[in-house]
Order: sequence, then structure tokens, then C-alpha cells
Amino acid sequence: MTGDESHSGQLSGSFGAGSAAPSSFAEFAHPEQDKIIERCEEILNQIPKGKELVEARKRYEIPVTVITGQICNYTTPDDQSIVLMVFPDYDKDFEYVVITYATALRDAEQSFTGFKRPSANSDPAEYASMTFSKSLDIIMNMCIIADELKEKLGFTKPLDLIVHLGHGNLYKAYKADADYDELVNTFLQDD
Repeated sequence: MTGDESHSGQLSGSFGAGSAAPSSFAEFAHPEQDKIIERCEEILNQIPKGKELVEARKRYEIPVTVITGQICNYTTPDDQSIVLMVFPDYDKDFEYVVITYATALRDAEQSFTGFKRPSANSDPAEYASMTFSKSLDIIMNMCIIADELKEKLGFTKPLDLIVHLGHGNLYKAYKADADYDELVNTFLQDD
């Protein structure tokens, strides 16, 4: 869930196991790229956590390229830029695009705030700890965004996605105001 190239699946931030991302995505940009980004940010600006992420994108000038893909997903190929993949009929399920975009923004924002992805050559314990912390942070932000989208705008699909991804118990713990240790334990049990 961190945009790490070694994972695959919805919202995992990769193009699939074993595939390499092209060095430049501009030539693959979706013809409605600006409209998609603008619409996502318009929605995110209506909720507190979403507004913070949009402001972070502007503050850090995080570049975003939108391309067409088989599923709604993202990658952060250099940890400081985003490639957002949207399905051809993205407008039909735009709530998924919004939650994916918000998750991608948090993933990229981490790098700018010094919370960088560890090198594959790092000490294994350090690598595991940092990857775990980054993943938990990204997923917790996804839960917060999904909750705000539901409470403020009536969106339900982002919460459905959280449950589908196996993070329903983490979302419930968040809603129950669980402390950090409880969230960690819930995340470990869900994983």
C-alpha cells in the first residue's frame, strides 16, 4: 500500500510484478488529465485531510501524471512524483479515483517530509520497520479520507474499498479512537 514497486494489486502503487515503469510518463498522459486532477482536488478540498493533501501537493510541487489503466491505482516511481492510473470509464466510479489520488498524495508527501522509503540494501530490521511505519501511515490516511468523504459528502465506495483491501478492522479501530499501539496491533492482525 505504499507505492513501493515490489507490491502489486489495487492501490498498491505498482504496475504489476516484474514490470518496469517507463522513465517518462508524459507521452502516456490521459487526454483528460487536467480535468481529472482538478475534479479530484475540488472534492478533496471539501474535507479537512483532503485539503491538507492538496495544499501539500502545491507546497511541494508534486508532479502528477494521469494515465489509463485496467484498474484505478497509482505509483510513486521516484517517491516524489505520482502516476495515477484510471480505468477507461473512470467517471462511473469517480469516488475510487478520489481515494486513490488522496492515497498517492500522502505517499508522495512522505518523501518531502523526510519519511523516505528505505533502500533495499538497508539493514533488514530497519527496512521492515520503516516499510511497516510508512504503510500504516498511508493506510491510516486512506481510512481518514474515506471517513471524511462519507461523513461530509456521502461517498460510500471508498469505505467499501478499505474493507475489500482487508483494512476494515483498522478503520473500525480508528473510528473507536484507538491509541497508536492498538492501531499497530490491529494492522498486524489484518496483514
